[in-house]
Amino acid sequence: MLFPILVLGLFTLFIAGIGIPFNEFNQEGMNLDILSKLLMPSLNFFQKNEQNSSDWSEFLTNATFSVSIAYFGIFIASSLYKPVYSSFQNLNFFNSFAKKGLKRVLRDKILHVIYDWSYNRGYIDTFYEKSLSEGVRTFAKFTHFFDRRVIDGIINGVGFTSFFLGEVLKYVGGGRISSYLLLYLFYVLIFLVIYLVIYYFLYFLNF
Repeated sequence: MLFPILVLGLFTLFIAGIGIPFNEFNQEGMNLDILSKLLMPSLNFFQKNEQNSSDWSEFLTNATFSVSIAYFGIFIASSLYKPVYSSFQNLNFFNSFAKKGLKRVLRDKILHVIYDWSYNRGYIDTFYEKSLSEGVRTFAKFTHFFDRRVIDGIINGVGFTSFFLGEVLKYVGGGRISSYLLLYLFYVLIFLVIYLVIYYFLYFLNF
């Protein structure tokens, strides 16, 4: 299993060199690259001569930067994800990035924090869930409770009171102004009590 991975890794290290052109590689003035030469095989492709020595030097110069980026990425991945003993531990190779003592503990903590931050995508989803989703959900539950218990209760109470007072007035009313005035004041007092209850309830809720 290890040998196929090494073979694939070898091709991966030098894959960046494919596609870098050789300026005026031949006498016809065509700009060819490695991929083109692989597609159009030639017996003279690997022959060294004085005419194309400058092209090889320019090719190496252009390939150095991209290959260096690949090696730098391998170095970062190895330092972050490689265990204390490398994957070649059967060959007695020791991971040179491993450190012991206090420095190693501090390094592991820093890498653990970076890994958690990256794994949780910068905690953006957690922040969204805590700040917005739960707040909207809590507010929706409160408005649902307030609408069903308070608003509907007031409307049903007013309707029941009106029906009850209407029935009472139908049997009590005898044409005397004092009776109507007393019932009117009683009705206003009920609405005043309901208003004060709602007002103080909202006041303490906002406070």
